[in-house]
Amino acid sequence: MNLVNGALLVGLGLFLAGYVLVARQGFWRGWLWGLVTLVPGPSLAFVLLHWRVARLGFVLGVMGLVVVAGALYGGADRTLERLMGRAGMETEIAVPLPRPQDLDVPNEAQVRRLEEQTGAPLEMLDFDPYALERVQPLPPEDSLEPRPPRQRAFRPAGIAELPRLEGERLRVTLENGEVLEGTLDRADVDSLHLQRAYRGGSATFEYAYEEIRRVEVWDVKGAAPRSAGPDPEGES
Repeated sequence: MNLVNGALLVGLGLFLAGYVLVARQGFWRGWLWGLVTLVPGPSLAFVLLHWRVARLGFVLGVMGLVVVAGALYGGADRTLERLMGRAGMETEIAVPLPRPQDLDVPNEAQVRRLEEQTGAPLEMLDFDPYALERVQPLPPEDSLEPRPPRQRAFRPAGIAELPRLEGERLRVTLENGEVLEGTLDRADVDSLHLQRAYRGGSATFEYAYEEIRRVEVWDVKGAAPRSAGPDPEGES
């Protein structure tokens, strides 16, 4: 169970406890008031008229609703939707505020399957996991002939070179101008599969060559293309 699902359970527990306390005070003052407190809207009349005895239950209920709202914004709505779907009640919980995880992404069905496996919503990483490769270390002070570090940069890569770049870091520019970075999972005849990192896991997306304007690989500066020579399957 992750944090947002735990917060959802806590919020529901607080709301239920407050609701029971208000209803209990209502039945203590008569069956009519008790029946009124069972209805969410009219129960506010009892709270206003008997604030001294009903305030604890009302405050707990409000606190529970606030926690539930925060949990739904954090992604617990998908957990509720999955549970209700298993119970035969297909529904979609609408969250009025936009969230980063609600942005449309390609191959959304694959991302949803990963979310079900990890039990948490996937989020894009805000940092570059390859950033450490760009650090230029200083040579040792006692070194007489310090070697300059091997500098790396993105260089253009051709389609024919892609089968030999599996596992390498790529920067792909689509025809619509969108720039994507990830690890090349595999290259097919008419498309490539780019693995992108998310919080909680990773997902692989397929992009057709006709949708791609430019492909670049993170390589040593001045390195030659790797398309020459035998295929990797034929190497010993």
